[in-house]
Amino acid sequence: MNRPLRIGKKLLLSSIAAAILIMISATLSFSMECLDSKVLKTLKPSGIDQPSDLAIGPKGNIYLVDGVNNRIAVMNGEGVLQFFFGKIGDRPGEFRYPMGIDIGKDGRIFIADTGNHRIQVFDPKGTFLYMFPVKSSPGEKPADPVDVLALERKSYLYVSDNDNHKIKVHQQDGAFVFEWGGFGESHGRFRYPGILAANEFNQVFVVDVLNTRIQKFDPDGNFIAEIGAWGVSPGELFKPKGVAVDNTGRIFITDSFMGCLQVFTDLGGFLGVVCENGTKREFTTPVGVVFDAHNRLHVVEMRANRIRVLKVAE
Repeated sequence: MNRPLRIGKKLLLSSIAAAILIMISATLSFSMECLDSKVLKTLKPSGIDQPSDLAIGPKGNIYLVDGVNNRIAVMNGEGVLQFFFGKIGDRPGEFRYPMGIDIGKDGRIFIADTGNHRIQVFDPKGTFLYMFPVKSSPGEKPADPVDVLALERKSYLYVSDNDNHKIKVHQQDGAFVFEWGGFGESHGRFRYPGILAANEFNQVFVVDVLNTRIQKFDPDGNFIAEIGAWGVSPGELFKPKGVAVDNTGRIFITDSFMGCLQVFTDLGGFLGVVCENGTKREFTTPVGVVFDAHNRLHVVEMRANRIRVLKVAE
């Protein structure tokens, strides 16, 4: 493929994207259900480059995946940088483009060390504890873990294996337990699963990126519900990237292309778009999201290299 053809494709894609944005703007200006929100603070630690995900520790510290720099940035609750840990490599405590993170109730930090096909585990101070490879079955590609979800129930650790289109479940000590999924569009199958979240009942929500939906499962991987469908109207998803559950059970989904946050019931009923004074609140490539203990929503804006902290009306 020659260079002029590549440039032509880029121009074509840009034109298509512009047309879609016009459609989005027109669509969202009519009959939009709004959930009002207020920005409490904006956190922008220096040196961060396209962060992907975050988690909040038991003491309120924020752990941000700075994957381009192969490290984790640790801030206090006010966004003041405390320290970094990690660097590029494949030795213990080193990373190769990590993407996802979760923190267990005991404070252990689980990192999806994507390029090294493994999970690494640290204490709250960033001290390396142990690591283990994500299981790949015969005939599969090397595991491509993009997120992790640590639950107290049975000490399970759920891992989204992007390249093999599966959810792989390990014990938090590394022992493999079971898996589900595979490439496809039917319920229980995926096209590039991404960020994970869970509710108080240990039900698991999976961002199914190219199927433009969130799938909900019980803790054993049995399908329960589908949330969202492809489109650019309110209640539809174009490029979902992040998912989080608030303390009332509402499901918040980031759409990185549309630059918005939409809210659903846990069975897929559309509740509204996160707004500001009746107008859709704009985000710059929103990806990972999480609620803290005070039900404040933290949104990673990848291209803006920042976190916005919001309070959303209930």
